[in-house]
Amino acid sequence: MSDCRKYTILKGSKEFFDSKLKVLIKSKTLSEMNDFPQMVRSHDEYFNNIFLMVPNKEKKDPFVRTDLLVIKNSDYHSIVKTAHDRLAGVIEDLTFETAEIIIHNPTRSLEEYLESQKELKKIEYECISQQHNLAIAASEFNIKMKAITSKVIGQEKAISDIGKSLWYLTKFKRIKPFVFMLYGSSSIGKTETVREIAKEFFYNSVFEKHLSMFRNERAQYFLFGDDPNRSSIGYELLERKSNLVFLDEFDKLPDYFYSVFYTLFDNTKFSDSTYTADVSGLIIFLTSNYSNMDEMKKHLGLPIFYRIDKFVHYEDFSTDTIFSITKNEVLNYINESEGALKFEDLWLRVRAKTNQKGENARTIKNIVLQEVENILYDDVSKK
Repeated sequence: MSDCRKYTILKGSKEFFDSKLKVLIKSKTLSEMNDFPQMVRSHDEYFNNIFLMVPNKEKKDPFVRTDLLVIKNSDYHSIVKTAHDRLAGVIEDLTFETAEIIIHNPTRSLEEYLESQKELKKIEYECISQQHNLAIAASEFNIKMKAITSKVIGQEKAISDIGKSLWYLTKFKRIKPFVFMLYGSSSIGKTETVREIAKEFFYNSVFEKHLSMFRNERAQYFLFGDDPNRSSIGYELLERKSNLVFLDEFDKLPDYFYSVFYTLFDNTKFSDSTYTADVSGLIIFLTSNYSNMDEMKKHLGLPIFYRIDKFVHYEDFSTDTIFSITKNEVLNYINESEGALKFEDLWLRVRAKTNQKGENARTIKNIVLQEVENILYDDVSKK
């Protein structure tokens, strides 16, 4: 047995942590693990009483020392900021000198302390990181791309352009993140494309943020980091389940947040004020409603623009595309109505109000829904 503490750092999703933990603890179950936040509270209560000169009638430490300590990533949000400032010392107080300590996604300050202790040979230290690989056979890749093309109607060229880059990423070990910008009018398939890619290639696992909502102090805390007991982009990137990142409506993001993405797009490590995440190999999709590249350069600025690897333009819907999407939407309502609606009645009403140009998925959905409601209301009002 080692004569010093042994630290194992597990970096990755909760599922990755749980699977590795079962192997590491072997004979014990998760229910037998100590409640770390409660241990910290007991520890602090004991030392506060000493400071206040409150006598310890039981003549013993009220907190439990252990030879196996497991700290989950969710534990960081359950303890106060002052405990984070001295977390390494608290861990040592709560464990025996030969204890095994397993930590999920530690804060940057704790990780740096442990690395320094390892260099001084005062502890044993191992870091195990989750790997996110996009490896797939050509035949399966083609099947998945065809499935995406069939779901995102009218954007065959855009899907093909994305597919070329995705295939490249399966063949080369990309070090820095690969950044796509999908641009064009609203509601013509950009968001739908990313969600289909998540479904086909990443088991529906995607780190997704809607940047139009990032306009307040809370967003600032999230992007730049704040106290360890607050969630942040670094914290969430550490526990991501895949290497797919979706940043929707990038054109709506206030420009004072751009500096965060300079770092994210251009490095293998991303740090906010509290956490550091390995972001090598990320596949990042941005969407925007810019109509052309010149408009994009003007509004985003060159530092962001030149950090984007692939620009994919989404064409406005053609007459044929509008027809196909409208028909599909009508058929969906017919199937869901269980006989309450007739195709011919709904189709004639919808086609009379649908333009041959200028429609998008949202306007088509609204037209169809309005006519469904009109038909149903007309029927009930006659009774």
